[in-house]
Amino acid sequence: MDADMTIRQFLKHTAAIFCAIVTIAAAIPEASAQLAVRLELSKSSYIINEPVKAIIYITNHTGRELTLSNQNGRPWLDFNISSRGRPVYPARRINYGAAIIPAGQTVARSVSLNVSYALEKMGNYTSQAYIQMPGSSTDGFASNRAHFTVTKGRVEWSQRVGVPDAPDEIREYELLTFTGNRAMELFAHVTSTTRGQEIATIPLGKIISFRKPTGTLDGANNLHALYQVKPDMFGHSCITPSGVLKFTTFHKRGSSGDPRLMTFADGEVRIAGGVLFDPVAEEEARKKVRNASERPPFIYN
Repeated sequence: MDADMTIRQFLKHTAAIFCAIVTIAAAIPEASAQLAVRLELSKSSYIINEPVKAIIYITNHTGRELTLSNQNGRPWLDFNISSRGRPVYPARRINYGAAIIPAGQTVARSVSLNVSYALEKMGNYTSQAYIQMPGSSTDGFASNRAHFTVTKGRVEWSQRVGVPDAPDEIREYELLTFTGNRAMELFAHVTSTTRGQEIATIPLGKIISFRKPTGTLDGANNLHALYQVKPDMFGHSCITPSGVLKFTTFHKRGSSGDPRLMTFADGEVRIAGGVLFDPVAEEEARKKVRNASERPPFIYN
């Protein structure tokens, strides 16, 4: 009698566990299908302190409009980043703001991973995004894993300067080239040598290597960088000691040769030997040429 009771209890308990497992297994596909999350990086290689830009695409399959927002101090958007198998913990949390996704539609959210995570060490990294559903206590919906590399660029030009409004502060400008993404890229790097602190890494765009990038300083100790972007075109960028890009202009080769940086007695830096490139005026000129070529041929009587 006791043996039969024990067997019946065992079978009843086993059946309950089996039903629970089946229920959970059936719920997993349904839950995972509610959101589709995809993570894309702007490129696969970055130099140290360059913004690591990521785009998260979120598709709503819940059948209703969905509002994603932080709840009880828990962010709706989070990341899992690791390097050499070790987690990279966030230096600070960012409030990304709520996202409203209509049913059946996809929204994209662009973020810079450097804002939250310290990615200044060279190496290989793996990143994954997580989306937290409203009212859910689970780990959320995971994206694909995206991989990237952080490395150091090549120094083409450097100069240490003082800061006009901070007499004890010394900054260092560097022009760095990097070829980790097939094309050669140029960056302006600003550091505080006094405090050993990174100020900014500013992407200046793709360049060609026919002529080495060069720099000079104006009267306010702003960096002026000159670099070749096409066989007949050069870029001129101005960066402040605080790491702010003031402007970028482009100049075509003139009758007297390649554009060059020239410093005047008042401390102003200008481009000499080139012609300022105006993309709007050039496009208008192209339209006039196209319109003229599209005219019907003359008919002579």
